[in-house]
Amino acid sequence: MSLRAALEAYAGLGARILATRFGSTLPFKITLALTDRCDCRCAGCFIWKKPKGHEITPGEVARVLAGVPTIRWVNLTGGEPFLRDDVPEIAAAALRALPRLAVLDLPSTGQCVERITEDARAIAALGIPRFYVTLSLEGPEALHDRLRGREGAFARMVETFAHLRREPGVRVYLGMTLSETNAHLVDEALRAVRARLPASAGSVGWRDLHLNVFTQSDHYYANAESDLRAPAGIGDVLSRALRARDPSLEPTDRIESTYLRLLEEHLRTGRSPLPCRSLSANVYVAPNGDVYPCTVWNRRLGNALETPLSEILASPDAETARRIIARDRCPGCWSPCEANPTIVAAAPGSLWRRPRRR
Repeated sequence: MSLRAALEAYAGLGARILATRFGSTLPFKITLALTDRCDCRCAGCFIWKKPKGHEITPGEVARVLAGVPTIRWVNLTGGEPFLRDDVPEIAAAALRALPRLAVLDLPSTGQCVERITEDARAIAALGIPRFYVTLSLEGPEALHDRLRGREGAFARMVETFAHLRREPGVRVYLGMTLSETNAHLVDEALRAVRARLPASAGSVGWRDLHLNVFTQSDHYYANAESDLRAPAGIGDVLSRALRARDPSLEPTDRIESTYLRLLEEHLRTGRSPLPCRSLSANVYVAPNGDVYPCTVWNRRLGNALETPLSEILASPDAETARRIIARDRCPGCWSPCEANPTIVAAAPGSLWRRPRRR
């Protein structure tokens, strides 16, 4: 993609964010789950236990996305999306449906080293302006493997990180979900990554790390019975992360800083620190096409393989759900899938917002 095309894509994303701020209910971001299959058996996410059914095809992806041309940011998730053998084809289908697509991102366990590297290379060749992969990190090696339920998971994840670091056009991050089990071990986790990372892959630090907190979801994570709990008393961790990012004006750093700055307020209240914009800024679609306001609220609105997504978003049920969200009567969360589009929809004021006092 040429520089001009990339700038047009970013400008289009900016325009759609502004439209959301002024009342548009057509989302600029979609979280689209490709599969409920996973190659880990995590203690905090039970997607791997869910019954397996239909997985949306590349053609269906194109049809769903083409019906909502306001979308400029696509998150392809799972399960483990790279267990599918057609992820580059799905990315290409998304780009055909949304020629002005600005952002494409995928999370991964990082276990399929060669496939992830090859697929990421193929996706990068499509020229989407911003393409990144986030690899899950649970803690130092032994804890990571235990929480991931797979021996050797940490070593494979770091190997994948090193490979992706060398791929042009691919941004790669580490994503750590904080719980009472690992929130005090972030420094140790980063040190463990550095110890295994080859010198050719460069260094790794706090700016390479995206933090979030353990969140329960019936329809997505299916983890209501997990023994993990959200952490408390993580001020020092947040201070370290903010010191690394606050001086930067890079958009990813600004969004991450805002998320972190407001995280303790969420942990204290259980609510979104900003008025949530789910179902206006973003929407979630499951592998079988079922549509939900977000990854947390188990309120099915329809099926995008049976009814055009645009019709579902314009339905009375969707409008009722928006009113419930606006009144802060939804389950409440600060999950990045929903928090990040909420943050950018409220920018620039949200980027400097301070937590409310107790």
